[in-house]
Amino acid sequence: MTRGSVIWVDLSGTAPPEMGRRRPAVVVSGSVHNQILDTLVAVPLSSQAPEIPLLRLRVVTAALRRVSYAVVPGLRQIKRSRILGQAGHLSAEDLARLDHAIRAYLSD
Repeated sequence: MTRGSVIWVDLSGTAPPEMGRRRPAVVVSGSVHNQILDTLVAVPLSSQAPEIPLLRLRVVTAALRRVSYAVVPGLRQIKRSRILGQAGHLSAEDLARLDHAIRAYLSD
C-alpha cells in the first residue's frame, strides 16, 4: 500500500462524530511504514459537500463514481484487517493539497 492510494475500508463499530461504515479513504502514512506495520494512517472520504475550507477538501479519483471530499478531522490509524481493497490513487496535486491541510489541522 503506497502513500496516496485510495482504499476501501470498513469503519463500522464507530460512534458519531467518528466516520463509520464502508467507505473510501486516502492513505497518508509513508509507503515504507505501510510495508512494515500492521496499521496505516488514512483520511476517510465522504460524498457530502465541504463544510469548512481546509478541513474537507474535494479530491478526484477516476475509480470513485461520486465527487469525494477528504475529511481531514477524520484522520485515523486503520488496522489492515479493515482494508477491503484498493480503488485508485490521488493525483500528486491533490495529495499535496491534502498534506497542506493535514499540517494546518495538526498545528497551532
